[in-house]
Amino acid sequence: MFWKKKNKSGDGQVKIFFASDLHGSNVCFKKFVNSAKFYGADVLVLGGDLTGKAVIPIAEQQDGSYLAFQHGESVRITGQGELDDFVKRQGNMGFYPAVISEAEYQRLKSDPTAQEELFKRLVLERVHEWAAFAEEKLKGTEIPFVALPGNDDFWEIDEILTQAAHVDFNEMRVCDFKGGYQMLFCGGSTPTPWDTEREYSEAQYVERFAELLPQVRDMSRCIFNVHVPPHGTALDACPKLDDNMQVVYEMGLPAQIHAGCETLNDIIKEHQPLLGLHGHIHEGRAKINIGETVCINPGSVYPEGILQGAMIILEDGKIAQTNLTQG
Repeated sequence: MFWKKKNKSGDGQVKIFFASDLHGSNVCFKKFVNSAKFYGADVLVLGGDLTGKAVIPIAEQQDGSYLAFQHGESVRITGQGELDDFVKRQGNMGFYPAVISEAEYQRLKSDPTAQEELFKRLVLERVHEWAAFAEEKLKGTEIPFVALPGNDDFWEIDEILTQAAHVDFNEMRVCDFKGGYQMLFCGGSTPTPWDTEREYSEAQYVERFAELLPQVRDMSRCIFNVHVPPHGTALDACPKLDDNMQVVYEMGLPAQIHAGCETLNDIIKEHQPLLGLHGHIHEGRAKINIGETVCINPGSVYPEGILQGAMIILEDGKIAQTNLTQG
C-alpha cells in the first residue's frame, strides 16, 4: 500500500509532514499540499477532520445585491467582485458559502432536512475539489498523501478519498510505510458535546485497538496515526463548556478539562510505539513523551488561514528530529 523506494534525502531517512483538523479551509489545505515542496517532505500525512462545520447562505436580492447570513447576523454584499472576495474568504475560513435565491433561502430556513442535504453536498464537492488539487500538485512526484477520517467527517468522504488518484485513505488498518515502518490508522474520537459523525466510547476503543494491535510487526517501528489524542496530557487539554456550550471560567480564567482517549494512553504506555500523531483538540498543540513514545498534536487555527503542522524526520528506526511548524 505504501512506498518503499529509497528516498532522495538518503538511505534510511524519512521526512514526514503532518497536519490535522483543517476543517474545510481551502487555504490551509493548499498550504498542506504545497508543504511537500516547501519542507522537502517525503510523505504528507493528514490526521483527520478534513471537513468544515457550517454553510454560509448568500441570498440574492431583487436589487442585485446579496445578503449573507453568518452567526445570526446579515452582511450586505454589492457587486460581483465583492461577492467573489466574500466567497473566497469564507472558504478559506472553512465555511461553505452557498449563493442562492431569496426564495430558496426562505424555503431552506424552515426545512432542516434540506439544510442538511445542502451542507452534505457542499462538503462532498469540496472533498472532490481537494482530491483533484492534490493530484494536480503531486502527480509525477514520489510524494504520497496519506489520510484518515476524524470525528467530524461524513462517512461519504471515505469512498471519494479511497478512489482519489493521489490519496491513500485508510481507517482501521495497519499498513506498511516508507522506510520499513508501519502506520496504524484509527480515526474518530471519544464522545463530544456536539454528537459528531464518528464517536466511540472507551469500550469501543478497547475493541478497535484489539483488532489493530495484532497487525503490528514491531512496535518500535510503528507510527500511530490516531485522530484522538491520549487522555490526561498536554495534547488533549481544552476549555470546559457548560450546558449552553459556553466556556466555563474559574478565577477569571478558562477552566480546563482533558478530552482525549484513556484507552489510547494506556496502550501507548504498554506497547511503546515509535511515534504518535494526533489531532482533534485544536488547543492541544504540543510534543510530549509517554515513556519512550513521542506524541505530537500540531493543533489547529484553521479559521485564521494559518496551517499548523509538524515536521518529523525518521532515520534508521529512530526519531532524528521533530519540529512544530506554523505558516
